[in-house]
Amino acid sequence: MRIAVISDWFSESMGYAENCLPKALASLGHDVHLITTDAQVYFASPEYAATYEPFIGPPVVPTGVKALDGYTLRRLPHRIWRGRLRIGGLYGELKAIRPDVVQTFEVGNLSTLEAALARPRLRYRLFLESHVHASVFAGDWRAVSRKRRLRRAAYRHIVGAFISGRAERCYPISEDAAEIAVGLYGIARSKIEVCSLGVDTDLFRPPESPQEIGRRRELRARLGYDDEDVVCIYTGRFSPSKGPQVLADAIARLADSGERFKGLFVGGGTDAEVAALRNSAGCQVVPFVPARDLPPYYWAADIGVWPRQESTSQLDAAAAGLPIILSDRITVLERVAGNGLTYGEGDPADLAERIKSLGPAATRHQLGAAGSLKMRARFSWRQIAERRAADYAGSLGARTRKEQTS
Repeated sequence: MRIAVISDWFSESMGYAENCLPKALASLGHDVHLITTDAQVYFASPEYAATYEPFIGPPVVPTGVKALDGYTLRRLPHRIWRGRLRIGGLYGELKAIRPDVVQTFEVGNLSTLEAALARPRLRYRLFLESHVHASVFAGDWRAVSRKRRLRRAAYRHIVGAFISGRAERCYPISEDAAEIAVGLYGIARSKIEVCSLGVDTDLFRPPESPQEIGRRRELRARLGYDDEDVVCIYTGRFSPSKGPQVLADAIARLADSGERFKGLFVGGGTDAEVAALRNSAGCQVVPFVPARDLPPYYWAADIGVWPRQESTSQLDAAAAGLPIILSDRITVLERVAGNGLTYGEGDPADLAERIKSLGPAATRHQLGAAGSLKMRARFSWRQIAERRAADYAGSLGARTRKEQTS
């Protein structure tokens, strides 16, 4: 199959779905094209310069076509229409590629609407995703003013219904994302199939060979950790919405009481956010590293902790054999069931107690091994790509049968 995947922005060093799904589909032998803009992820964020630019470079990169990880990356110029991001020349690119299937990443993006508009003329099958968790809203996403409710209703019944009518299926990444896809964006419930984000289990796995175990020891020594230290790792943005400072506060509590727990923060943020983490007792910061270079940092750690919101890094850490501790307010509890714990979100004292309960190495190893097995069995990108490709092929087969009988 020729598959076009559409993502409004893209950064080569990340490990997001737009990096992993095209790669996994291409590994199955399909002709995959990722259409995106010249914009990096979060390129318009006020914190881009401090958080991302030192790691991935300028917010806007050159347009052009290149081979990447087995698929074709196609960067087009970005445009802004009424404050929203557009992919300039999207229709022309789709017309040139002539895909059998188009997969978009977010139902509310203008690129998804444009893909729905182009579908009858270019005769591809359209599939959607929805990645919006309830946790990204300040409160209940339904609790809005009457004026906004009316605007949302108009969008659902006009734009959302139009997109839904031209799509074969929508894959929200969680149950709450499914509710938002239906209730906010107007996708028909009959077309919803929840499909979790995945993890590259070939890259993220426990250290097994003598060389990998040696890399764990070497990196721990370089970071200044002793064998008795229990290292809690967080990877990602250092913004308050993600809550890394809650982990730092929990580690400081443990350090002040003489416990051998440490905090390792791999990622980026503003100068103030970085300084606050570095100044917390028992904590240190490592700048963002490319996704492909992250496994040794998980190997060097003992527990993975994400105090707020959902993150693909949670899957990566579990696949690498770490027990994980997550917020009790997240909706993707399947990530932590049987291989970790939850804590009362925002409460450093409760988080410290949960971390302390994972002090025994045997407990950590048991939970970590369960998590690694679960990630391989249920969350690998290759398995997700195989199921997705089967859906694509089934839809194309149904179209062929319909054409033959018409």
